Amino acid sequence: MILLEAEGLACRFGTKEAVQGLDLTLAEGDLVGLIGPDAAGKTTTFRMLVGLQSPTGGRLTRHLGREQIGYVPQAFSLAPDLTVAENLRLQAGLFGLSDSAPRIQRLLESVGLDPFRDRLSGALSGGMKQKLALCIALLTEPRLLLLDEPTTGVDPVSRREFWALLHGVHDEGVAILFSTPYMDEAEYAHRMLLMHDGRILDQGDLASFRRGLPGLVFRLVSRRRREVQQAVAALEPLDLSAEGEILRVRFPEQDPAPLLARLSAIDGVEQVRLAEASLEDVFLHAISVSGGAHG
Repeated sequence: MILLEAEGLACRFGTKEAVQGLDLTLAEGDLVGLIGPDAAGKTTTFRMLVGLQSPTGGRLTRHLGREQIGYVPQAFSLAPDLTVAENLRLQAGLFGLSDSAPRIQRLLESVGLDPFRDRLSGALSGGMKQKLALCIALLTEPRLLLLDEPTTGVDPVSRREFWALLHGVHDEGVAILFSTPYMDEAEYAHRMLLMHDGRILDQGDLASFRRGLPGLVFRLVSRRRREVQQAVAALEPLDLSAEGEILRVRFPEQDPAPLLARLSAIDGVEQVRLAEASLEDVFLHAISVSGGAHG
């Protein structure tokens, strides 16, 4: 069953087009990731979908009530001077929920916050704040959960814990749309939408993205990254990215052996091998095809 449909959805702020021509369908059982960097238009998209921002173009159809949509915003927005339990009781009252105590108790236990029910929410860690925000979003037993970068700024252990909770929520039948700038986290999605400068560049799953990515990808290791990066760039690759001592580079389709030899011969290269395309490789290619700039 279709839960929400957007067709040509757009949002303009003055002369800035924050979102342009977005098409999206969310159905029961979906686990969809909206993937993109800061200022890609992800938050504006979520605000339109949940009803906090009016579109300036296109059509948005919700096939479920507003109370059936749970929303976890990017920034923690609960009262810091109220305890965990008080925040939940306040929100339950605002939602008009009667006899909410049993559900609040179950939610606190499910996310491991029951021992902290009397702690001020402003004193919680980043991961615990997100767990509390998730509890608030689940109070109305929604059919669709929207999460805007729910783990940004959260430590790696808490990120894993939070995603274990989300998988449990999804297993209970709640459809999920989440946004993230983290490429590793994006791969949790069954379907991904790659967003840049307010537009959806491509959508699919990682397997289909890899099949559609032309060329050869190599992974290089070097402690002299800057020098090696310049030498590799002189070979005119299609894409080149670097993080720490790792460089990833994509070349047009060709016999890999001579190219592997040339890369290995670059002074400062310690390791080099042919690699499977990553989501970041796919994203860089999508940006280049769309005519966008990238570093």
